[in-house]
Amino acid sequence: MNLGPYTLFDIDGQNVEAQFEISVISFEIREPLNHTLTSIYQPLQEKTIVTCKEHNDTQVKLLFESKVEIEREISQGYDGSKTLTQLDYIKNTLKHFRNWYKNQGLEFPDSNAYIQQLERKPKYQEYEELFNRFFSDSNANPDEVKRILNDKTRWKNPSAYLREARRKAELTVSKLKAHPCFIWIDPKGTAKD
Repeated sequence: MNLGPYTLFDIDGQNVEAQFEISVISFEIREPLNHTLTSIYQPLQEKTIVTCKEHNDTQVKLLFESKVEIEREISQGYDGSKTLTQLDYIKNTLKHFRNWYKNQGLEFPDSNAYIQQLERKPKYQEYEELFNRFFSDSNANPDEVKRILNDKTRWKNPSAYLREARRKAELTVSKLKAHPCFIWIDPKGTAKD
C-alpha cells in the first residue's frame, strides 16, 4: 500500500503570470481530514494541462491500488482504527484529484476498470507484493506477517510462494530470517537456499 505522499499537478492562472503548481498531499493522522496539503509553485516552462493529466493519471492509479489493498485488508478483518484512517486519507486524496479533473472538464479515470485489472493479478504476484511490502517495513508485526503469508485458505502452497518470492528478491534463508518481520521462518533450520 502506498500512503504517499501524492502530488497533484496543476497550472495556477490566478496570478498575472501562470505558474506550475505541485500540491503535496501527505498522510497525517493528527489532522482533521487525515492529511496535509502543501502547494509549491514553480515557473510554468514547458508544462501544460496534458503534462498535468499524465502525471495525475499515474497518481490516481496508485491511489486506486492503495484503496483496493486497504479495502481487502478490511474485508479480511484487519479493520483497526489505523486502517480505517488510512482508507479515509486515500478517499480524501482521491477527492482532490476528482475535483481537479472536474475543474479541467476532463473525465476522471474509471476506477471500476482499473480495480478489475488489479483484481486479476495472479496469486503469486499478489503474494510477492505482500512479501516485498512486509520486507520493506521493518516495523511490521511478525505475527501478522506470518498469519497473512502463511494463510492456507488464501494461498494454495504458502511455503512455495515464500520460497519463490525470497528467491526473486535474491535473499538467502538466513538473510530473510535476520529481518525482524521474518524471524518465524524455518524454525527447524532445515531450509535450503
